[in-house]
Amino acid sequence: MNSFTLELDRKSRLPIYEQLYAYIADGIRSGRLIENERLPSKKALASHLGISANTVETAYAMLCQEGYVSSRPRSGYYVSKIELSPPAQIMQTEAPAPVARSYRYDFMTNTVDAHSFPFRTWAKLGKEVLYNGETLLASGNCQGDEELRSTLCKYLREFRAVNCSPEQIVIGAGMEYLLMLLCRLLPADAEFAVEEPGYAKTPAILAGCGRQLHYIPLDSEGMSAAALSKCTASVACITPSHQFPTGIIMPAGRRSELLKWASEKSGRYIIEDDYNSEFNFAGRPIPSLQGMDSRNVIYISTFSRILAPSIRIAYMVLPPSLLTSAAEILKSYSSTVSRFDQHTLASFIDNGYLNRHLNRMKTLYRARRDILIDALTPHATRLGLKISGSGAGLHLLLSGSAEIISLILERAETENVRVPKLSDNFHSYAGETNTLIFGYAGMSNEDIPMAIDLLFNGI
Repeated sequence: MNSFTLELDRKSRLPIYEQLYAYIADGIRSGRLIENERLPSKKALASHLGISANTVETAYAMLCQEGYVSSRPRSGYYVSKIELSPPAQIMQTEAPAPVARSYRYDFMTNTVDAHSFPFRTWAKLGKEVLYNGETLLASGNCQGDEELRSTLCKYLREFRAVNCSPEQIVIGAGMEYLLMLLCRLLPADAEFAVEEPGYAKTPAILAGCGRQLHYIPLDSEGMSAAALSKCTASVACITPSHQFPTGIIMPAGRRSELLKWASEKSGRYIIEDDYNSEFNFAGRPIPSLQGMDSRNVIYISTFSRILAPSIRIAYMVLPPSLLTSAAEILKSYSSTVSRFDQHTLASFIDNGYLNRHLNRMKTLYRARRDILIDALTPHATRLGLKISGSGAGLHLLLSGSAEIISLILERAETENVRVPKLSDNFHSYAGETNTLIFGYAGMSNEDIPMAIDLLFNGI
């Protein structure tokens, strides 16, 4: 050993040689210094620590006297053999992290078909961006790079009928981040209305930001406009293109009612979460709510469902009334999405790869949905069950009597198949308990019939 690095307290009442002695003795007792390990020479250690050789010699003498080290003529000082005491037991103050359960088949709704990700194309574009992206090593625009925001404007105008300019778009690493940003952007006393049942993360994030929540029930057309009007919320969070988890597609009449509510008082806004809007199997794509009236709508969406959750690129379109305050708040932020990823995605969209990928995924998911419906239909007919919500999105609902649903859930537990319940998405009260959710995006075409057979075997 050439030297020790330790901090000596020259203002301490404890002499320097005792501090050095205590450090080495503790190292030997703890096993940090092992038997027969050579200690630094007195001269070398004194020079390294900026102390006198006499101080080191005094410390070494104390160690020799107590048997921690031994002196070997013309060789130096060596660590002696010491019986080490067992390490102290560390008290566990936190519960151990839960081990994620592995399921034989999983009908969760937050998955995608991982095998269909365009790996080669994404890698090719990413490599091009990397090779030509020396300027991307610097910090970019806090709202996201102009290239991606301009590309998104064209994409949203063409595919979602969203009216916006690049200045209105903010790029962020996930919907969660953008919601937290909105909580800073909107008035501190603004109360939020959320769908009941609805996406669990939205109220959790808003409540975590200290916001007052109002849970608004759904009817056959989505969030109840009448119930919304009766509460004191000034911000309504809705999923009009495909309500999660019920699958309701909000008709034009209800959309107009909610837009009217937003326009009746200053400071009211609608957060339009365009979740799963790309996957509509029932007919023509439904235009965005923002395209009907952009004055009071904050449009928010993500590429997690189109590409993959790990891409972590989401975006929101702010109405003109919020741009000044947004610029003031965002100037103290940096963009949370890598500039290389932003430019790779912009190239992916500009070169038509996103449109082609989306068309392939629509075809794949439509076929997968049909396989699930075909597998469920005989059992639904036999047991009086109802299949619904299959016109859009990447999941469907199965409803029936409490007895039959309970038997299916028992089978799911026995056969290690995960099937979410609609009731898990209610927050303010115990809602519908006789409906199951079947997400099919992450299931293979071959696994779906086998999983359904397991669930209904013997029922």
